[in-house]
Amino acid sequence: MRGQCMRMRHIVEDLLTLSRLDVQDAPSDDQLHMLSVLEDLARDGRALSQSKHRIQVGVCEPMDLVGAAKDLRSAFSNLVTNAVRYTPDGGEITLNWRQHAEGAEFSVVDTGPGIPEQHLPRLTERFYRVSTSRSRESGGTGLGLAIVKHVLMIHQGRLEVESAVGKGSTFRCILPAARVETES
Repeated sequence: MRGQCMRMRHIVEDLLTLSRLDVQDAPSDDQLHMLSVLEDLARDGRALSQSKHRIQVGVCEPMDLVGAAKDLRSAFSNLVTNAVRYTPDGGEITLNWRQHAEGAEFSVVDTGPGIPEQHLPRLTERFYRVSTSRSRESGGTGLGLAIVKHVLMIHQGRLEVESAVGKGSTFRCILPAARVETES
């Protein structure tokens, strides 16, 4: 019962977050120092993983991000959490922050099982799950990628997913140049 109560609490919290994001017009203009953000995300991922995965910061170009710090950190953290949950023990997860033709790209690359192509267009739907058999054991609510999508939309960005069964997945957050500041 305790486990189900916690699961319901997480669902309610995620639904409230989505409701808030649905009515939010413009994000705040906080400055995120992305090197620190990536280091925090990697550290949190390692703690969640309990040393079962190799989690590293790959490329981290000297750029900062401007936007709602809490929401962006939450979206990025969600991608790291998903990578830890779905990558088998011994797998690798790499976080990157680099320039992109449109501005900047935050990516999480994992060596997990990959996602069948037919599921990719629906991943950001609320409550959508690739495999319902894994849903309870992973502890997720089925709302995380919907939250990521909404956070990015508010920041004029988008989520791209590339995956191949047996080869892992890459989740990319593409953000516009207007949200990127080169470190001085």
